[in-house]
Amino acid sequence: MQEHIGEGPYSLLKKDPTPTLPSKLDRVLKKLLNDKKISKAFYDQARNLHPRAPQMYGTPKIHKKGIPIRPIVSFYNTPLIALHKVLAHYLKPLTCSPLRLRDSRHFLECLRSAPPDTYTYPCSLDVKALYTSCDMALARISVRSKFLAQPDLLPANISPSAMDTLIEFCLSNSYFEYDNCFYAQNKGGPMGSPLTVELAEIRVAEVETLALNTSPDPPSLYMHFVDDGFGKFRDRNHAETYLEFVNSLSADLTYTLEHPRADGSLPFLDVLLHRDLSTSVYRKPTHTDKYTHYTTAAPQNTKDALIRSLTRRAYCICSSQHLPNELSHIKQVLLDNGYPLPRIQLIMQRTKVSINRKKSSKPASNHAHACVPFYPSIAKPLQTIAKRHQVELTFNSNLTLRNLLTRTKTPPKPENIPNAIYEIPCGDCPGTYCGITEHQSFTRRANNIPGEELQYKSGVAHHALTTGHRIAFESTSILTSAQHPTQLDLLEHAAIKIRKPELNRMHSAPAIQKPWAIVLPDIEAAFRPRPAFPPSITDT
Repeated sequence: MQEHIGEGPYSLLKKDPTPTLPSKLDRVLKKLLNDKKISKAFYDQARNLHPRAPQMYGTPKIHKKGIPIRPIVSFYNTPLIALHKVLAHYLKPLTCSPLRLRDSRHFLECLRSAPPDTYTYPCSLDVKALYTSCDMALARISVRSKFLAQPDLLPANISPSAMDTLIEFCLSNSYFEYDNCFYAQNKGGPMGSPLTVELAEIRVAEVETLALNTSPDPPSLYMHFVDDGFGKFRDRNHAETYLEFVNSLSADLTYTLEHPRADGSLPFLDVLLHRDLSTSVYRKPTHTDKYTHYTTAAPQNTKDALIRSLTRRAYCICSSQHLPNELSHIKQVLLDNGYPLPRIQLIMQRTKVSINRKKSSKPASNHAHACVPFYPSIAKPLQTIAKRHQVELTFNSNLTLRNLLTRTKTPPKPENIPNAIYEIPCGDCPGTYCGITEHQSFTRRANNIPGEELQYKSGVAHHALTTGHRIAFESTSILTSAQHPTQLDLLEHAAIKIRKPELNRMHSAPAIQKPWAIVLPDIEAAFRPRPAFPPSITDT
Protein backbone atom coordinates (compact mmCIF):
# COMPACT_ATOMS: atom_id res chain seq x y z
CA MET A 1 0.00 0.00 0.00
CA GLN A 2 2.81 2.43 0.83
CA GLU A 3 4.28 1.79 -2.62
CA HIS A 4 0.93 2.47 -4.28
CA ILE A 5 0.44 5.70 -2.32
CA GLY A 6 3.99 6.83 -3.09
CA GLU A 7 3.55 6.26 -6.83
CA GLY A 8 -0.11 7.31 -7.08
CA PRO A 9 -1.76 10.73 -7.53
CA TYR A 10 -1.69 11.53 -3.81
CA SER A 11 -0.07 14.19 -1.64
CA LEU A 12 0.52 14.15 2.12
CA LEU A 13 -1.63 16.53 4.18
CA LYS A 14 -0.36 18.31 7.28
CA LYS A 15 -3.48 17.55 9.33
CA ASP A 16 -6.80 15.74 9.29
CA PRO A 17 -9.46 17.74 7.35
CA THR A 18 -12.32 15.84 9.05
CA PRO A 19 -13.00 18.27 11.95
CA THR A 20 -13.44 21.32 9.67
CA LEU A 21 -14.97 19.72 6.57
CA PRO A 22 -18.59 19.45 7.88
CA SER A 23 -18.75 23.18 8.68
CA LYS A 24 -17.09 23.98 5.34
CA LEU A 25 -19.76 21.94 3.55
CA ASP A 26 -22.50 23.54 5.63
CA ARG A 27 -21.46 27.02 4.48
CA VAL A 28 -21.62 25.94 0.82
CA LEU A 29 -25.02 24.28 1.27
CA LYS A 30 -26.47 27.26 3.17
CA LYS A 31 -25.40 29.67 0.44
CA LEU A 32 -27.04 27.49 -2.22
CA LEU A 33 -30.15 27.20 -0.05
CA ASN A 34 -30.35 30.96 0.47
CA ASP A 35 -29.90 31.49 -3.28
CA LYS A 36 -32.78 29.01 -3.83
CA LYS A 37 -30.60 26.68 -5.89
CA ILE A 38 -31.29 23.66 -3.70
CA SER A 39 -34.26 22.61 -1.57
CA LYS A 40 -34.40 22.29 2.22
CA ALA A 41 -34.79 18.52 1.79
CA PHE A 42 -31.58 18.41 -0.30
CA TYR A 43 -29.79 20.44 2.39
CA ASP A 44 -30.84 17.99 5.10
CA GLN A 45 -29.96 14.89 3.05
CA ALA A 46 -26.48 16.11 2.09
CA ARG A 47 -25.09 16.51 5.62
CA ASN A 48 -23.44 13.96 7.91
CA LEU A 49 -23.21 15.30 11.45
CA HIS A 50 -20.85 12.87 13.20
CA PRO A 51 -18.28 11.77 10.60
CA ARG A 52 -14.99 9.93 10.62
CA ALA A 53 -12.15 10.16 8.08
CA PRO A 54 -12.30 8.05 4.88
CA GLN A 55 -9.89 5.12 5.15
CA MET A 56 -7.92 3.52 2.33
CA TYR A 57 -7.21 -0.20 2.30
CA GLY A 58 -6.05 -2.59 -0.39
CA THR A 59 -7.26 -5.95 -1.67
CA PRO A 60 -4.80 -8.08 -3.68
CA LYS A 61 -5.65 -8.98 -7.27
CA ILE A 62 -4.41 -12.56 -6.97
CA HIS A 63 -5.53 -13.42 -10.51
CA LYS A 64 -3.13 -10.88 -12.06
CA LYS A 65 0.60 -11.10 -12.60
CA GLY A 66 2.60 -9.60 -9.74
CA ILE A 67 -0.54 -9.54 -7.52
CA PRO A 68 -1.14 -5.76 -7.69
CA ILE A 69 -3.20 -3.95 -5.06
CA ARG A 70 -6.72 -2.70 -5.69
CA PRO A 71 -6.98 0.52 -3.62
CA ILE A 72 -10.39 1.03 -2.01
CA VAL A 73 -11.50 3.96 0.15
CA SER A 74 -14.08 3.17 2.83
CA PHE A 75 -16.62 6.00 2.76
CA TYR A 76 -18.79 4.69 5.60
CA ASN A 77 -19.88 7.54 7.90
CA THR A 78 -17.47 10.07 6.34
CA PRO A 79 -18.04 13.86 6.06
CA LEU A 80 -19.15 13.80 2.42
CA ILE A 81 -20.80 10.37 2.12
CA ALA A 82 -24.33 11.80 2.34
CA LEU A 83 -23.55 14.41 -0.34
CA HIS A 84 -21.90 11.78 -2.59
CA LYS A 85 -25.03 9.60 -2.36
CA VAL A 86 -27.41 12.45 -3.16
CA LEU A 87 -25.34 13.62 -6.14
CA ALA A 88 -24.95 10.05 -7.44
CA HIS A 89 -28.73 9.64 -7.30
CA TYR A 90 -29.28 12.66 -9.54
CA LEU A 91 -26.52 11.58 -11.96
CA LYS A 92 -28.14 8.19 -12.58
CA PRO A 93 -30.21 9.36 -15.61
CA LEU A 94 -27.02 10.58 -17.31
CA THR A 95 -25.44 7.11 -17.16
CA CYS A 96 -28.18 5.38 -19.17
CA SER A 97 -25.95 4.83 -22.20
CA PRO A 98 -26.94 2.22 -24.82
CA LEU A 99 -23.37 0.88 -24.48
CA ARG A 100 -23.74 0.12 -20.76
CA LEU A 101 -24.34 -3.47 -19.66
CA ARG A 102 -26.30 -4.30 -16.52
CA ASP A 103 -24.92 -7.81 -15.97
CA SER A 104 -23.98 -11.07 -17.71
CA ARG A 105 -27.58 -11.80 -18.66
CA HIS A 106 -27.84 -8.44 -20.43
CA PHE A 107 -24.53 -9.12 -22.22
CA LEU A 108 -25.86 -12.43 -23.56
CA GLU A 109 -29.13 -10.83 -24.65
CA CYS A 110 -27.22 -8.20 -26.67
CA LEU A 111 -24.85 -10.79 -28.10
CA ARG A 112 -27.58 -13.22 -29.19
CA SER A 113 -29.83 -10.51 -30.63
CA ALA A 114 -27.08 -8.98 -32.80
CA PRO A 115 -27.55 -9.63 -36.53
CA PRO A 116 -25.06 -12.10 -38.10
CA ASP A 117 -22.10 -10.53 -39.88
CA THR A 118 -18.53 -11.20 -40.95
CA TYR A 119 -17.03 -9.67 -37.81
CA THR A 120 -16.02 -12.93 -36.15
CA TYR A 121 -13.03 -11.83 -34.04
CA PRO A 122 -14.20 -10.93 -30.49
CA CYS A 123 -11.92 -8.92 -28.21
CA SER A 124 -12.08 -7.51 -24.71
CA LEU A 125 -10.95 -3.95 -23.96
CA ASP A 126 -10.01 -2.85 -20.46
CA VAL A 127 -9.49 0.65 -19.05
CA LYS A 128 -6.26 0.76 -17.08
CA ALA A 129 -6.76 2.06 -13.48
CA LEU A 130 -10.11 3.67 -14.33
CA TYR A 131 -10.93 5.46 -11.07
CA THR A 132 -7.47 6.92 -10.39
CA SER A 133 -6.79 7.93 -14.01
CA CYS A 134 -10.22 9.22 -15.10
CA ASP A 135 -10.32 13.00 -15.55
CA MET A 136 -13.21 13.89 -13.25
CA ALA A 137 -13.07 17.55 -14.30
CA LEU A 138 -13.98 16.54 -17.86
CA ALA A 139 -16.76 14.34 -16.50
CA ARG A 140 -18.06 17.31 -14.48
CA ILE A 141 -18.10 19.50 -17.60
CA SER A 142 -20.07 16.81 -19.40
CA VAL A 143 -22.56 16.62 -16.52
CA ARG A 144 -23.04 20.39 -16.51
CA SER A 145 -23.66 20.56 -20.27
CA LYS A 146 -26.15 17.67 -20.17
CA PHE A 147 -28.13 19.19 -17.30
CA LEU A 148 -28.20 22.56 -19.06
CA ALA A 149 -29.41 20.89 -22.26
CA GLN A 150 -31.99 18.76 -20.38
CA PRO A 151 -33.01 20.68 -17.23
CA ASP A 152 -36.02 18.37 -16.77
CA LEU A 153 -33.61 15.65 -15.58
CA LEU A 154 -33.36 17.57 -12.29
CA PRO A 155 -36.16 18.50 -9.89
CA ALA A 156 -37.43 22.06 -10.30
CA ASN A 157 -35.93 23.18 -6.97
CA ILE A 158 -32.37 22.02 -7.80
CA SER A 159 -30.37 24.01 -10.36
CA PRO A 160 -27.64 22.66 -12.69
CA SER A 161 -25.21 25.25 -11.32
CA ALA A 162 -25.75 23.90 -7.78
CA MET A 163 -24.98 20.37 -8.97
CA ASP A 164 -21.81 21.63 -10.62
CA THR A 165 -20.74 23.51 -7.48
CA LEU A 166 -21.27 20.52 -5.22
CA ILE A 167 -19.55 18.03 -7.55
CA GLU A 168 -16.55 20.37 -7.71
CA PHE A 169 -16.63 20.62 -3.90
CA CYS A 170 -16.53 16.82 -3.56
CA LEU A 171 -13.67 16.45 -6.03
CA SER A 172 -11.57 19.21 -4.45
CA ASN A 173 -12.04 17.72 -0.96
CA SER A 174 -11.13 14.14 -1.83
CA TYR A 175 -8.85 12.74 0.86
CA PHE A 176 -8.30 9.60 2.95
CA GLU A 177 -6.40 8.26 5.94
CA TYR A 178 -3.89 5.43 5.84
CA ASP A 179 -1.64 4.32 8.71
CA ASN A 180 -2.61 7.45 10.71
CA CYS A 181 -1.48 9.79 7.91
CA PHE A 182 -3.81 11.84 5.71
CA TYR A 183 -3.51 12.19 1.93
CA ALA A 184 -5.28 14.27 -0.71
CA GLN A 185 -6.23 12.61 -3.99
CA ASN A 186 -5.11 14.96 -6.76
CA LYS A 187 -6.42 13.01 -9.76
CA GLY A 188 -9.35 10.74 -10.48
CA GLY A 189 -11.69 9.73 -7.69
CA PRO A 190 -11.68 7.26 -4.81
CA MET A 191 -12.92 3.74 -5.46
CA GLY A 192 -15.64 3.29 -2.86
CA SER A 193 -17.46 6.57 -3.52
CA PRO A 194 -20.88 6.29 -5.24
CA LEU A 195 -20.22 9.64 -6.95
CA THR A 196 -16.94 8.39 -8.45
CA VAL A 197 -18.74 5.42 -10.02
CA GLU A 198 -21.28 7.62 -11.82
CA LEU A 199 -18.74 10.22 -12.99
CA ALA A 200 -16.41 7.51 -14.32
CA GLU A 201 -19.31 5.85 -16.15
CA ILE A 202 -20.24 9.17 -17.79
CA ARG A 203 -16.64 9.77 -18.87
CA VAL A 204 -16.16 6.23 -20.27
CA ALA A 205 -19.45 6.38 -22.19
CA GLU A 206 -18.49 9.79 -23.60
CA VAL A 207 -15.11 8.59 -24.91
CA GLU A 208 -16.45 5.30 -26.30
CA THR A 209 -19.45 6.96 -27.99
CA LEU A 210 -17.08 9.47 -29.60
CA ALA A 211 -14.85 6.61 -30.78
CA LEU A 212 -17.72 4.66 -32.35
CA ASN A 213 -19.15 7.77 -34.05
CA THR A 214 -15.85 9.08 -35.46
CA SER A 215 -13.90 5.89 -36.20
CA PRO A 216 -13.53 5.19 -39.94
CA ASP A 217 -13.80 1.46 -39.20
CA PRO A 218 -15.65 0.75 -35.93
CA PRO A 219 -16.53 -2.74 -34.60
CA SER A 220 -19.90 -4.18 -35.60
CA LEU A 221 -20.89 -4.58 -31.94
CA TYR A 222 -19.56 -2.84 -28.83
CA MET A 223 -20.68 -2.66 -25.18
CA HIS A 224 -19.07 -2.21 -21.78
CA PHE A 225 -19.48 -3.06 -18.11
CA VAL A 226 -17.70 -0.50 -15.87
CA ASP A 227 -14.10 -0.62 -17.20
CA ASP A 228 -14.42 -3.79 -19.34
CA GLY A 229 -15.47 -3.47 -22.98
CA PHE A 230 -16.42 -6.09 -25.54
CA GLY A 231 -16.24 -5.66 -29.31
CA LYS A 232 -16.63 -7.75 -32.46
CA PHE A 233 -13.95 -7.12 -35.10
CA ARG A 234 -12.99 -8.61 -38.46
CA ASP A 235 -9.55 -9.78 -37.42
CA ARG A 236 -6.60 -9.09 -35.09
CA ASN A 237 -5.31 -6.15 -37.14
CA HIS A 238 -8.74 -4.49 -37.13
CA ALA A 239 -8.93 -4.77 -33.32
CA GLU A 240 -5.45 -3.32 -32.75
CA THR A 241 -6.11 -0.43 -35.18
CA TYR A 242 -9.29 0.45 -33.29
CA LEU A 243 -7.41 0.27 -29.97
CA GLU A 244 -4.89 2.85 -31.21
CA PHE A 245 -7.73 5.08 -32.37
CA VAL A 246 -9.55 4.95 -29.00
CA ASN A 247 -6.37 5.72 -27.06
CA SER A 248 -5.71 8.75 -29.29
CA LEU A 249 -9.00 10.40 -28.26
CA SER A 250 -8.27 11.02 -24.58
CA ALA A 251 -5.25 11.74 -22.42
CA ASP A 252 -6.75 10.26 -19.25
CA LEU A 253 -8.20 6.87 -20.27
CA THR A 254 -5.80 4.19 -21.52
CA TYR A 255 -7.28 1.00 -22.98
CA THR A 256 -5.61 -2.40 -23.24
CA LEU A 257 -6.70 -5.26 -25.48
CA GLU A 258 -7.23 -8.95 -24.72
CA HIS A 259 -7.27 -11.27 -27.75
CA PRO A 260 -9.02 -14.64 -27.96
CA ARG A 261 -7.11 -17.69 -26.70
CA ALA A 262 -5.51 -20.28 -28.94
CA ASP A 263 -8.75 -22.28 -29.02
CA GLY A 264 -10.72 -19.19 -30.04
CA SER A 265 -12.44 -18.66 -26.65
CA LEU A 266 -12.64 -15.30 -24.88
CA PRO A 267 -13.67 -14.63 -21.25
CA PHE A 268 -15.85 -11.60 -20.53
CA LEU A 269 -17.36 -11.06 -17.08
CA ASP A 270 -18.26 -14.60 -15.95
CA VAL A 271 -19.03 -15.75 -19.52
CA LEU A 272 -16.66 -17.81 -21.67
CA LEU A 273 -17.42 -17.13 -25.34
CA HIS A 274 -16.34 -20.00 -27.61
CA ARG A 275 -15.27 -19.90 -31.27
CA ASP A 276 -18.73 -21.01 -32.45
CA LEU A 277 -20.31 -18.22 -30.30
CA SER A 278 -21.66 -20.74 -27.80
CA THR A 279 -21.23 -19.77 -24.15
CA SER A 280 -20.35 -21.40 -20.82
CA VAL A 281 -19.49 -20.27 -17.29
CA TYR A 282 -16.02 -18.75 -16.91
CA ARG A 283 -13.97 -19.23 -13.74
CA LYS A 284 -10.65 -17.52 -13.18
CA PRO A 285 -7.56 -19.74 -12.79
CA THR A 286 -7.38 -18.76 -9.11
CA HIS A 287 -10.94 -19.96 -8.44
CA THR A 288 -10.91 -22.76 -5.83
CA ASP A 289 -14.56 -23.95 -5.84
CA LYS A 290 -14.60 -23.45 -2.06
CA TYR A 291 -17.99 -22.30 -0.81
CA THR A 292 -19.80 -22.22 2.54
CA HIS A 293 -19.44 -25.77 3.86
CA TYR A 294 -22.68 -27.54 4.70
CA THR A 295 -21.57 -28.08 8.31
CA THR A 296 -20.93 -24.35 8.79
CA ALA A 297 -23.06 -22.55 11.37
CA ALA A 298 -25.12 -20.66 8.80
CA PRO A 299 -28.89 -20.48 8.14
CA GLN A 300 -30.27 -23.28 5.95
CA ASN A 301 -31.74 -20.79 3.48
CA THR A 302 -28.23 -19.37 2.96
CA LYS A 303 -26.95 -22.83 1.97
CA ASP A 304 -29.97 -23.43 -0.27
CA ALA A 305 -29.39 -20.02 -1.88
CA LEU A 306 -25.88 -21.14 -2.88
CA ILE A 307 -27.30 -24.14 -4.75
CA ARG A 308 -29.96 -21.98 -6.41
CA SER A 309 -27.55 -19.24 -7.51
CA LEU A 310 -25.03 -21.65 -9.06
CA THR A 311 -27.82 -23.54 -10.84
CA ARG A 312 -29.54 -20.40 -12.07
CA ARG A 313 -26.26 -19.02 -13.42
CA ALA A 314 -25.67 -22.27 -15.34
CA TYR A 315 -29.08 -22.09 -17.03
CA CYS A 316 -28.66 -18.38 -17.76
CA ILE A 317 -25.16 -18.48 -19.26
CA CYS A 318 -24.59 -21.93 -20.75
CA SER A 319 -25.54 -22.89 -24.28
CA SER A 320 -27.30 -26.25 -24.61
CA GLN A 321 -24.10 -28.17 -25.44
CA HIS A 322 -22.31 -26.89 -22.34
CA LEU A 323 -25.16 -27.07 -19.81
CA PRO A 324 -24.89 -30.80 -18.83
CA ASN A 325 -21.17 -30.46 -18.04
CA GLU A 326 -21.78 -27.33 -15.94
CA LEU A 327 -24.58 -28.95 -13.92
CA SER A 328 -22.41 -32.01 -13.29
CA HIS A 329 -19.57 -29.74 -12.16
CA ILE A 330 -21.87 -27.87 -9.76
CA LYS A 331 -23.15 -31.13 -8.27
CA GLN A 332 -19.61 -32.43 -7.69
CA VAL A 333 -18.43 -29.13 -6.17
CA LEU A 334 -21.36 -29.09 -3.74
CA LEU A 335 -20.67 -32.70 -2.75
CA ASP A 336 -17.04 -31.75 -2.09
CA ASN A 337 -18.31 -28.96 0.18
CA GLY A 338 -20.31 -31.39 2.28
CA TYR A 339 -23.78 -30.88 0.78
CA PRO A 340 -25.99 -34.02 0.84
CA LEU A 341 -26.96 -35.30 -2.60
CA PRO A 342 -30.74 -35.39 -1.94
CA ARG A 343 -30.68 -31.72 -0.90
CA ILE A 344 -28.65 -30.76 -3.99
CA GLN A 345 -31.02 -32.59 -6.34
CA LEU A 346 -34.13 -31.13 -4.65
CA ILE A 347 -32.99 -27.48 -4.83
CA MET A 348 -31.61 -27.85 -8.37
CA GLN A 349 -34.92 -29.32 -9.57
CA ARG A 350 -36.92 -26.57 -7.88
CA THR A 351 -34.67 -23.95 -9.46
CA LYS A 352 -35.13 -25.46 -12.92
CA VAL A 353 -38.93 -25.39 -12.49
CA SER A 354 -38.89 -21.78 -11.27
CA ILE A 355 -36.80 -20.67 -14.29
CA ASN A 356 -39.26 -22.20 -16.75
CA ARG A 357 -42.30 -20.86 -14.89
CA LYS A 358 -43.69 -17.48 -15.88
CA LYS A 359 -42.89 -14.78 -13.37
CA SER A 360 -45.82 -13.42 -11.39
CA SER A 361 -45.70 -10.31 -9.25
CA LYS A 362 -45.87 -11.03 -5.53
CA PRO A 363 -48.00 -8.80 -3.33
CA ALA A 364 -45.98 -6.50 -1.14
CA SER A 365 -45.53 -7.78 2.41
CA ASN A 366 -46.70 -5.55 5.25
CA HIS A 367 -44.81 -7.57 7.88
CA ALA A 368 -42.24 -5.93 10.12
CA HIS A 369 -38.61 -6.90 9.60
CA ALA A 370 -35.83 -7.67 12.07
CA CYS A 371 -32.21 -8.76 11.63
CA VAL A 372 -30.42 -10.63 14.45
CA PRO A 373 -27.12 -12.54 14.82
CA PHE A 374 -27.33 -16.21 13.85
CA TYR A 375 -26.96 -18.91 16.50
CA PRO A 376 -27.85 -22.45 15.34
CA SER A 377 -29.54 -23.56 18.56
CA ILE A 378 -32.04 -20.70 18.76
CA ALA A 379 -32.49 -19.63 15.11
CA LYS A 380 -35.45 -21.92 14.38
CA PRO A 381 -37.39 -21.11 17.59
CA LEU A 382 -36.82 -17.39 17.02
CA GLN A 383 -38.19 -17.60 13.48
CA THR A 384 -41.26 -19.48 14.72
CA ILE A 385 -41.98 -16.87 17.39
CA ALA A 386 -41.36 -13.97 14.98
CA LYS A 387 -43.65 -15.48 12.33
CA ARG A 388 -46.41 -15.80 14.91
CA HIS A 389 -46.21 -12.02 15.42
CA GLN A 390 -45.94 -11.25 11.65
CA VAL A 391 -42.27 -10.33 11.82
CA GLU A 392 -39.90 -11.41 9.05
CA LEU A 393 -36.67 -12.49 10.69
CA THR A 394 -33.32 -12.55 8.90
CA PHE A 395 -29.90 -13.40 10.25
CA ASN A 396 -26.46 -11.88 9.91
CA SER A 397 -23.09 -13.40 10.70
CA ASN A 398 -21.69 -12.74 14.14
CA LEU A 399 -17.95 -13.49 14.31
CA THR A 400 -16.18 -14.95 11.28
CA LEU A 401 -12.64 -16.21 10.80
CA ARG A 402 -12.05 -13.38 8.35
CA ASN A 403 -13.05 -10.77 10.93
CA LEU A 404 -10.90 -12.41 13.58
CA LEU A 405 -7.77 -13.07 11.51
CA THR A 406 -7.58 -10.13 9.09
CA ARG A 407 -7.63 -6.38 9.47
CA THR A 408 -7.74 -4.39 6.24
CA LYS A 409 -8.24 -0.95 7.78
CA THR A 410 -6.11 1.07 10.18
CA PRO A 411 -7.65 1.18 13.68
CA PRO A 412 -8.63 4.81 14.41
CA LYS A 413 -6.91 6.77 17.13
CA PRO A 414 -8.87 6.81 20.40
CA GLU A 415 -9.58 10.53 20.06
CA ASN A 416 -11.19 9.94 16.64
CA ILE A 417 -13.68 7.24 17.69
CA PRO A 418 -17.36 8.30 17.43
CA ASN A 419 -20.21 6.57 19.31
CA ALA A 420 -18.02 6.07 22.37
CA ILE A 421 -18.06 5.86 26.15
CA TYR A 422 -15.28 8.16 27.37
CA GLU A 423 -13.76 9.14 30.71
CA ILE A 424 -12.31 12.55 31.60
CA PRO A 425 -10.21 12.82 34.80
CA CYS A 426 -9.67 15.85 37.01
CA GLY A 427 -6.01 16.82 37.29
CA ASP A 428 -6.22 17.95 40.91
CA CYS A 429 -8.46 15.35 42.58
CA PRO A 430 -9.53 11.71 42.15
CA GLY A 431 -12.78 12.71 40.40
CA THR A 432 -13.64 11.52 36.89
CA TYR A 433 -16.47 12.02 34.45
CA CYS A 434 -17.99 9.25 32.29
CA GLY A 435 -20.01 10.22 29.26
CA ILE A 436 -21.54 8.97 26.04
CA THR A 437 -21.13 10.71 22.70
CA GLU A 438 -22.08 10.21 19.06
CA HIS A 439 -19.41 12.76 18.13
CA GLN A 440 -15.73 12.13 17.76
CA SER A 441 -14.28 12.90 21.18
CA PHE A 442 -12.23 15.91 20.04
CA THR A 443 -15.54 17.71 19.34
CA ARG A 444 -16.92 16.55 22.67
CA ARG A 445 -14.21 18.43 24.57
CA ALA A 446 -15.75 21.80 23.59
CA ASN A 447 -18.98 20.79 25.33
CA ASN A 448 -17.14 20.33 28.64
CA ILE A 449 -14.91 23.44 28.67
CA PRO A 450 -15.65 25.41 31.83
CA GLY A 451 -17.92 28.40 31.35
CA GLU A 452 -20.66 30.16 33.30
CA GLU A 453 -23.30 29.15 30.76
CA LEU A 454 -22.30 25.48 30.96
CA GLN A 455 -21.97 24.97 34.72
CA TYR A 456 -25.52 23.67 35.10
CA LYS A 457 -25.34 21.53 31.92
CA SER A 458 -21.91 19.92 32.19
CA GLY A 459 -20.66 18.08 35.26
CA VAL A 460 -17.07 18.74 34.18
CA ALA A 461 -17.61 22.49 33.82
CA HIS A 462 -19.50 22.66 37.12
CA HIS A 463 -16.67 20.89 38.95
CA ALA A 464 -13.97 23.15 37.46
CA LEU A 465 -15.90 26.36 38.26
CA THR A 466 -16.86 25.44 41.81
CA THR A 467 -13.49 23.97 42.91
CA GLY A 468 -10.96 25.77 40.69
CA HIS A 469 -9.49 22.42 39.68
CA ARG A 470 -7.84 21.80 36.32
CA ILE A 471 -9.57 19.27 34.08
CA ALA A 472 -7.02 16.89 32.51
CA PHE A 473 -8.52 16.78 29.02
CA GLU A 474 -5.21 15.49 27.68
CA SER A 475 -5.76 12.29 29.69
CA THR A 476 -9.24 11.60 28.29
CA SER A 477 -9.63 7.91 27.54
CA ILE A 478 -12.07 5.95 25.40
CA LEU A 479 -13.47 3.10 27.49
CA THR A 480 -15.35 1.40 24.66
CA SER A 481 -17.44 2.14 21.56
CA ALA A 482 -20.48 0.70 19.77
CA GLN A 483 -22.61 1.45 16.71
CA HIS A 484 -26.16 0.90 17.94
CA PRO A 485 -27.80 3.43 20.34
CA THR A 486 -29.10 0.63 22.58
CA GLN A 487 -25.60 -0.80 22.91
CA LEU A 488 -24.27 2.64 23.87
CA ASP A 489 -26.95 3.09 26.53
CA LEU A 490 -26.15 -0.30 28.07
CA LEU A 491 -22.41 0.39 28.01
CA GLU A 492 -22.90 3.80 29.66
CA HIS A 493 -25.01 2.20 32.39
CA ALA A 494 -22.30 -0.42 33.03
CA ALA A 495 -19.43 2.11 32.92
CA ILE A 496 -21.04 4.44 35.48
CA LYS A 497 -21.97 1.55 37.77
CA ILE A 498 -18.48 0.03 37.76
CA ARG A 499 -16.24 3.14 37.41
CA LYS A 500 -18.29 5.33 39.84
CA PRO A 501 -17.37 8.76 38.33
CA GLU A 502 -17.67 11.56 40.91
CA LEU A 503 -18.06 14.44 38.42
CA ASN A 504 -21.27 13.13 36.83
CA ARG A 505 -24.32 15.16 37.88
CA MET A 506 -26.17 11.87 38.48
CA HIS A 507 -24.00 9.52 40.53
CA SER A 508 -26.17 6.48 39.89
CA ALA A 509 -26.26 4.63 36.58
CA PRO A 510 -29.06 5.73 34.20
CA ALA A 511 -32.13 3.52 34.15
CA ILE A 512 -32.49 0.87 31.46
CA GLN A 513 -35.42 -1.19 30.24
CA LYS A 514 -36.01 -4.38 32.25
CA PRO A 515 -35.52 -6.89 29.37
CA TRP A 516 -31.86 -5.86 29.16
CA ALA A 517 -31.12 -6.56 32.83
CA ILE A 518 -30.28 -10.19 32.07
CA VAL A 519 -27.27 -9.25 29.92
CA LEU A 520 -25.94 -6.46 32.16
CA PRO A 521 -23.61 -8.68 34.25
CA ASP A 522 -21.75 -9.76 31.12
CA ILE A 523 -21.46 -6.14 29.93
CA GLU A 524 -20.30 -4.92 33.33
CA ALA A 525 -17.62 -7.64 33.41
CA ALA A 526 -15.90 -5.89 30.49
CA PHE A 527 -15.22 -2.80 32.65
CA ARG A 528 -12.56 -2.72 35.33
CA PRO A 529 -12.89 -0.64 38.50
CA ARG A 530 -11.03 2.66 38.40
CA PRO A 531 -7.38 2.48 39.55
CA ALA A 532 -6.38 4.32 42.72
CA PHE A 533 -5.50 8.02 42.36
CA PRO A 534 -1.72 8.74 42.47
CA PRO A 535 -0.72 9.63 46.08
CA SER A 536 1.69 12.31 44.92
CA ILE A 537 -1.22 14.36 43.60
CA THR A 538 -3.73 13.72 46.36
CA ASP A 539 -1.19 14.66 49.01
CA THR A 540 -0.87 18.13 47.54
